Amino acid sequence: MRNKLALCALLGTLAACQNQPAEQPTATPPTAETPAAAATAASTAPPADAEAAKVRQWLVTSIEDNFNIPDKDGQNIDLENPRSIYTRQYREYKLDAIQLEFQGEEEAKAFLKKWEGPYETKYVGQGSFLFTGQDFGKVKVTKCELKERTKDQAYIFSVATRDSTYNVDGKGDIKVIKTADGYRIDDVREY
Repeated sequence: MRNKLALCALLGTLAACQNQPAEQPTATPPTAETPAAAATAASTAPPADAEAAKVRQWLVTSIEDNFNIPDKDGQNIDLENPRSIYTRQYREYKLDAIQLEFQGEEEAKAFLKKWEGPYETKYVGQGSFLFTGQDFGKVKVTKCELKERTKDQAYIFSVATRDSTYNVDGKGDIKVIKTADGYRIDDVREY
């Protein structure tokens, strides 16, 4: 019952965040500049994107499930798991980054050479796969906003989390791509 209440509260919060009422224009006296200003405002407004909302919902659910369902984090980092929330390439990249903590300068150079093209290596944390310091606590997504849509049709979300068990906050940008198997996280840039 408590899980149902939490799920209802989460869905209500997400719906409220996505259904912000549009700002009503104030009445202005007609001038020659008003139509041009209105056209400019309309062209700079972000387009409503149903797909982005769907990806956002998937991302929030995936992050929270990853930490709050027993053994889910371990399943998601398994390279042989086809249902992981991460792409295989990101899992390999992140595993290499985590191992850097225990290796020397030569290995760090090899890491940069291998991964500098597909990823911005300066933003790779060396902790967990999502945000450093949030393993196995009660994690809640506190912010998940679409930041951009890339040329290759990926979605970049600005994400913040709160681990209430260990009182740790995480934040960064998460890249989500659509694969034949559904949405997958392809990068986490920690700041």
